[in-house]
Amino acid sequence: MAVEIELKLRVAPGQARRLSGHSALADVAPQRYSLFNTYYDTPDFALRKRRIALRLRRKGRATWLMTVKAEDAGAGGLARRLEWEVPTQPGVFDFSIVTDEALRDFLIEQLPHLRPAFSTDFTRTAWTLHRGDSRIELALDRGKIAAPGATEEAAAVSEAICEVELELLEGPSSDALFDLAIELARDLHLHPLAISKAERGYNLADASLLRPAKRFSSPVAGEMSPVDAFRAIALCCLRQLQRNEAGAVHGGDPEYVHQARVAIRRLRSAFRLFAPVLGPDFIAVYSPRWQDVAKALGDARDWDVFLNETLPPLEEAFPGHAGLAQLRRHAEVAQGRAQATARAALTGEEYSRLLLAFGAALFRVEPPTIEADNKAVRRNLRKFARRRLQKRATAVEKLMNGNVKLDAEHRHLLRIAFKKLRYAIEFFAPLLPRKSLAAYQASLTTIQDLLGELNDQATALRLINDAGHDGPADSLACGWIAGRSQLLIAELDVELAKVKVKKRPWRKN
Repeated sequence: MAVEIELKLRVAPGQARRLSGHSALADVAPQRYSLFNTYYDTPDFALRKRRIALRLRRKGRATWLMTVKAEDAGAGGLARRLEWEVPTQPGVFDFSIVTDEALRDFLIEQLPHLRPAFSTDFTRTAWTLHRGDSRIELALDRGKIAAPGATEEAAAVSEAICEVELELLEGPSSDALFDLAIELARDLHLHPLAISKAERGYNLADASLLRPAKRFSSPVAGEMSPVDAFRAIALCCLRQLQRNEAGAVHGGDPEYVHQARVAIRRLRSAFRLFAPVLGPDFIAVYSPRWQDVAKALGDARDWDVFLNETLPPLEEAFPGHAGLAQLRRHAEVAQGRAQATARAALTGEEYSRLLLAFGAALFRVEPPTIEADNKAVRRNLRKFARRRLQKRATAVEKLMNGNVKLDAEHRHLLRIAFKKLRYAIEFFAPLLPRKSLAAYQASLTTIQDLLGELNDQATALRLINDAGHDGPADSLACGWIAGRSQLLIAELDVELAKVKVKKRPWRKN
């Protein structure tokens, strides 16, 4: 068994032609060979559901290999997988090489049901580079992924492959991969990929898999240090962000933009939550850069909500209203501009370089020098979590301050404070007792939804005022929004009273 560590990067065909002339490859002779891979799964994709990739590879004309890969945890382009590989012949599977007993038994059980799911056919041009103590294979892959149609009558579908893979063949860490990628990215537009060729193949084979990616379960564990926990959480946030990139860029479902923004919000919230163990320089460099990306997506999300959630009830209540039709036309034009800004933000070189630089920094981040009396807390994740959760809860309690009624400014501050608390609880959830956690999270979710909808109503008023029409439809919409807001405030007051008496799941008593 090997542990495969590689960095995958998308490159445009025109940029790919320039790669061989890059100074990093000077005096290194490439190898060129063809690779044809058939990936196998059951009719109900049982292997994919367990994040297993099984392929038969033909290298050149006559060499065949069987490969099993498991536990892809890629983010920021970096992937670490367990991998088993053995020479074979077409249609022959030998699972005796798999050292994980449970995985081996599962594969043997599925053997009678295996069938070709999709294929990849590409030419690989590979260079072997030596960087310090590391030996790296840099490979340029160009070709296609193909899958049969969803039904016998449907035509086959395919997608182009044009990407660079950097694989650590020998060396102490992933640093060398990022250093080489950053060096190449100074001259070429390389974008980290969050999904493998296999995942792209599955998406072609089953279009129902293509959907917005929501947050992943927290990866933290009690034996981690706080810095290790932050790194794992940040990688999950990157994974969610990157799995929504394509949908946000190509349009269609507005949920892709929303979930991309959620991923960045969660990442920036993790910066603040783990600030005591990250040091100011790391946060000062990266938090503002991620904030800029979030801002570029913000207007698109605001107009999506206005057009898809705020305006439709008004149009249903007042069908055929000319002023509302004019308001919709204005909103659609503004939405188009905002979507163009969002697309530019997620396809620009600055964003790609941020992903690379931040990915490298994540694997190098170390806690700052700290006072002796705080070392125990900052090394013990459970103690660290309790202190940080209590701080978040105290901020919420101060804003609530026993008042039943809150003005708009305080509700805005309360929304932010509740969001920070909710994200913190989600991050530390594996460390907390399930029973009290579930009840507390349910209350937080309800409150956060109410505060979020109130914020959407306030945003809608701002968008209408910024339009500057001041027509009858604007007055109608503003009155409707004000009425809806009053109903939400009444619901919020009830839920705030309930959460005050809920048991905090991080407290021992």
